[in-house]
Amino acid sequence: MHRLALDHYEPHARDTLSAQAYAYVSGGAGHGAAIRRNREAWGRVLLDPALGRRLRDLDCGLDLFGRRYRFPCLVAPMAYQLLAHPDGERATALAAAAQGAGFVLSCQTSLPPDQVAAGPFWFQLYLQPDRRATRALVEAAIAAGAEALVVTMDAPLNGIRNAEIDAGFALPDGVRPVMLDALPAQASRQAENPIAGAMAAAPDWADLATLCAEVALPVLAKGVMSPASARAALEAGCAGVIVSNHGGRVLEGLPATAQVLPQIRAAFPHALILVDGGIRSGEDLFRALALGADAALLGRPVFYALALGGAQGVSTCLRRLHDEFAVTMGLMGCERLAEITAERLYRPEVT
Repeated sequence: MHRLALDHYEPHARDTLSAQAYAYVSGGAGHGAAIRRNREAWGRVLLDPALGRRLRDLDCGLDLFGRRYRFPCLVAPMAYQLLAHPDGERATALAAAAQGAGFVLSCQTSLPPDQVAAGPFWFQLYLQPDRRATRALVEAAIAAGAEALVVTMDAPLNGIRNAEIDAGFALPDGVRPVMLDALPAQASRQAENPIAGAMAAAPDWADLATLCAEVALPVLAKGVMSPASARAALEAGCAGVIVSNHGGRVLEGLPATAQVLPQIRAAFPHALILVDGGIRSGEDLFRALALGADAALLGRPVFYALALGGAQGVSTCLRRLHDEFAVTMGLMGCERLAEITAERLYRPEVT
């Protein structure tokens, strides 16, 4: 498959996906302003290369929780990947492993974890109102080989997504959140109700602290958009945080992740901080690290690449991002990730 630029996958995939599936994946809260804000904010971050450096051993690699990744990228958790391709999450996991990227399996995966795992993976977790249900999900993920938990804190309910509603999106036959099978019977019945179900009761920081104390895996809090939330997550025992506005899918009025990332890094200079939202090029990935992230997560382009070419499509997409990032590092005069700092930004603040 030809290596498309990451923002070129969407128009091609739109002709491959059903109208309902496309509306579900592409849509954001309200009219999608937060999605546009995420993407535009990276482009406003300008770069300042360090010239005249001879780079003898350029290395894009990153160590996270004892694993070495080829470059600082993970595939973000995305639900119902069978909507894109018959191989679903399995294909995405295979591609991520092949390209040395991380992979986060969605709590709303459409394939069971033991059918997906193709290498090291993290598991996205929604804390359930019933602690037994949370424990059942965690145990199922650990049994399949999960090496970290990503707790989504910002979406106890779905946002109002106009495009999805207008398209009349409903899961087709054969696509469902199979992790519900791991829940106790009563919790499973509740989770089928979108109002009184598993996401209806928002988790609090005490719930997160309980989880961190009970599991041996590192836990990261996803959905952090302020230093106050980052502090609460780290004090609860999290190994790191993911700066995220849920891909613009929950609240339309949230700032871009690029706008809040620098202040969170400034408040916690030594914390593990990841970011997602609108990354569409190797330069964007470089910008994310220069603004303070240790790594970034890639979402929609992966889904679109999956729709176009299964595992090969996703592998090609991730390889393109890796190559663009490596070229950007070289042109910026950076030989190691540690050299990608705010000094490499023409203007450090994003407005």
